[in-house]
Amino acid sequence: MDLKKFFQMHNLPLAHKKLVVASSGGPDSMALTHLLIELKKDVQFDLFVAHFDHQLRQDSMKESDLLQAYCQSQNLPLIEGRWQHGQITSGLESRARAARYDFLKRVIDQVQGDYLLTAHHNDDLLENILIKLIRSGNPAEMNSLQAVSNWQGVKLLRPLLAFVKDDLLMYDQQHHLPYIEDETNKEDDILRNRLRHHVLPLLKKENPLLADNVLRFSQQMNLLTDLAKKQIDHLPLSQPFLGSFRIKEDALANLLPNEKSYYWQRQVWYYRKRHIGFDLRGWQLYSYQGYEYLLAGGQNLPQEKAMIKLNEKFEFCNEQFVLTSEIMEGELVDSFYAEGECFWVGSLPSGSKLPLKNGQHAKAKKMFARAAIPLQLRNRCLSVFDEDDQVLFVQYAYRNQRITAASRKIYLYRIFS
Repeated sequence: MDLKKFFQMHNLPLAHKKLVVASSGGPDSMALTHLLIELKKDVQFDLFVAHFDHQLRQDSMKESDLLQAYCQSQNLPLIEGRWQHGQITSGLESRARAARYDFLKRVIDQVQGDYLLTAHHNDDLLENILIKLIRSGNPAEMNSLQAVSNWQGVKLLRPLLAFVKDDLLMYDQQHHLPYIEDETNKEDDILRNRLRHHVLPLLKKENPLLADNVLRFSQQMNLLTDLAKKQIDHLPLSQPFLGSFRIKEDALANLLPNEKSYYWQRQVWYYRKRHIGFDLRGWQLYSYQGYEYLLAGGQNLPQEKAMIKLNEKFEFCNEQFVLTSEIMEGELVDSFYAEGECFWVGSLPSGSKLPLKNGQHAKAKKMFARAAIPLQLRNRCLSVFDEDDQVLFVQYAYRNQRITAASRKIYLYRIFS
């Protein structure tokens, strides 16, 4: 095993960099740590060991004791953290992972690290492919374990993906490295362990060269993904709009159905950091007034009216807003003219009519259509009413037109907590 080739192959400068290696005290991360120590003999860089105790076993301190002794013998700085948690009844694996990576981000910030390294290997890669195949079948999720990726402003490196677990165990034995096997890995209570114990051995028995195929699959998926991105990423971004997304229909006119599906997958990932499948499950494509919409699933029920005062924060469709007569920090949504200090806010009732400057009224549905707002999203348009229940403002569709000498400009801001 030679990590120098990994850094060269991926054009990753190493000299004088700060590397943080995540170590559990298990055989994989101990092998990676030793490989980095060996690499330091040829290249000058700073190496920090980060250990996170999930405190899920009574004897979890054994890993900490082992790492403290090992790092002291190798003159390596060790940074430790512990997960403070109560009883966890569901989502243990994902919650533990989130807590671990929160800790690793703090370590990276503390030491101003350039690279974060984890000891994921080829067996982990295969397990990840199978788990995501079972749960979603989404190619992007199946190929989420990358040798090099960007994470929280730092390079996340997985230099052991070409090696199987047995390679690492053999390396540990050859170099007399201490490690601790996590006894919970022997249980069948989670899907990953069941695959590891019962499925992977059968697959490897069918093909002793399975590891090469797994790595090839990942590399080919990267190539195909890059080609697809080049085809799609020259297109303009959609616009987040009332909890959904929209773009002019002309922008996507030349795309085939599968290409259009991929475009919307990319948009959801760009804005929400969520993977969705080609069937766009949970979302709905809808064309209206020259726009193509990707509508979020679920019912957009009317939001009941609430009385608020100027400069008083309020919630609408799970977002925080404030009405004020003064310029302030925050995202300015819009403005309108009105009298008074108190207002009603909520969804516009169906069938409403909006007062015009000439004393007449316009049907709200015409104003919505003019603004290209489909029926499915109209309840999400924040509307403001005066104390007499007269409409003053409808987001994207209408501003008060009956302005008097007592009117003043009212600003609507979105507040981010």
